[in-house]
Amino acid sequence: MRGSTRLITFMSALLAACDGEPRGDRPADAGGPAAATITYADGAFAPARVEIAAGASVRFDNASESPVWPASHIHPTHAIYPDFDAKGPILGGGSWTFRFDRAGFWRFHNHLNPTQNGLVVVLSDGSEEPPPPLRMNPEEANFLPMPAVLDSVAGALLTNDSLLHHFIETYGPAQTVAVLARAGARARVDCHQRAHMLGHMAYGRFGALALATAGHECHSGSYHGATEAMFQERGTLNLEQDVAVLCGETTNRFFRHQCMHGIGHGLMAWASYELHDALALCDRAGQTLDQHSCYSGVFMENAVGGLQGSMGHKTEYLSTDPHFPCNVVDDRYMAPCYFYQTSHMVSIFRGDFAKVAAACAELEGFARRLCFESMGRDVGGRSRHDPERSIRLCSSATDAQDRRHCLDGAVQDYFWDASGAEPAAAFCRALDHDADTRSCYLTIIQRARDILPDPNERARFCATLDEPYARRCAQLQ
Repeated sequence: MRGSTRLITFMSALLAACDGEPRGDRPADAGGPAAATITYADGAFAPARVEIAAGASVRFDNASESPVWPASHIHPTHAIYPDFDAKGPILGGGSWTFRFDRAGFWRFHNHLNPTQNGLVVVLSDGSEEPPPPLRMNPEEANFLPMPAVLDSVAGALLTNDSLLHHFIETYGPAQTVAVLARAGARARVDCHQRAHMLGHMAYGRFGALALATAGHECHSGSYHGATEAMFQERGTLNLEQDVAVLCGETTNRFFRHQCMHGIGHGLMAWASYELHDALALCDRAGQTLDQHSCYSGVFMENAVGGLQGSMGHKTEYLSTDPHFPCNVVDDRYMAPCYFYQTSHMVSIFRGDFAKVAAACAELEGFARRLCFESMGRDVGGRSRHDPERSIRLCSSATDAQDRRHCLDGAVQDYFWDASGAEPAAAFCRALDHDADTRSCYLTIIQRARDILPDPNERARFCATLDEPYARRCAQLQ
């Protein structure tokens, strides 16, 4: 009931802000005398960063003629620090004061124009104990394949919390947000905020696994929601140290990659789409593979979250140059950047994969390989369950090795969870070239070791493969 009440309160405030007639009642002060003042004028907060001690207050003065609504990240739900929210517009000449009792790095924005933002650093006295590593059990990801869903049932996911929780529990976050996206498209509503709720629910049920099993639909809203829930639970005081332990102690490479990838999504949104700030936080991860997985989430959020400009999420790191921002970041970030850059290239080139392949072919070394694997992922997303079309699109790559990397990326996209085992095997069987076939089978055999944690399930999968790959798969059990 409390969740419904908060939602009603939020929607009332949102409607008041969006109808062009700000409310006349100034939000009540949440704190006493201010230790710092942030002034809103000329479309910006100044200073953009202040530091205070825990328990001190900040006053927000509106020196402009336009209303302003300071609120905690992430827009539009403000759930990282939900109390840090003016709950409505501050009119010109007005002010609002908030007391910060929680130590941490609290980014905020103007809810009426989320591209305007700032940071309040609340210093700790050092007495807080760092939180323990997050729980993540890959065996909990044994979700059922999503059945055919009636339009009426899918539409109910947009409003029915109990049904949404049931879908998350039974079919997992990724499959659920995909259905949610289709329902939103049919109803002509933006599903981003609802996907935030999905991410919150998934984190409450699965912990860090919610970040490993989220989906990119609804402008990455489920990643944002899971990250919000994580920050709300753990705070941001130890964020830089936490990045190294957020995904628990799992040794499953696939789920660990997905978890760190999800962290990257959340860090990019939390950092107000400041690419370099988010990448620097990823650098705090102790292992190189974790860092690269985190980078991949940052770059994908840049492409699919910031690209849309949805719900105030905006990035300055996209242009009509198919290689930007990969061609301006430090060398250690360049190759990981290309692992998701083709999603932006597809948009620039209006779905012409021959042009995407030509852009990837301009690269060298590992960046070139990741670019073609990224192209394969996008091919798989556009032609899933149609191997012939996927193979044809990857054949836009004129070099045999480039084509092979594209095919490997496509079959991995097919085999995203247990329900993709048979489609992935069918994909490999549809290939004509021996080298392509071998690479494809070796890719899905490795994938099965991560996706199918149950040895009996893996054995059944191996038995479906053609020889000699069925035998090789069984030997790797």
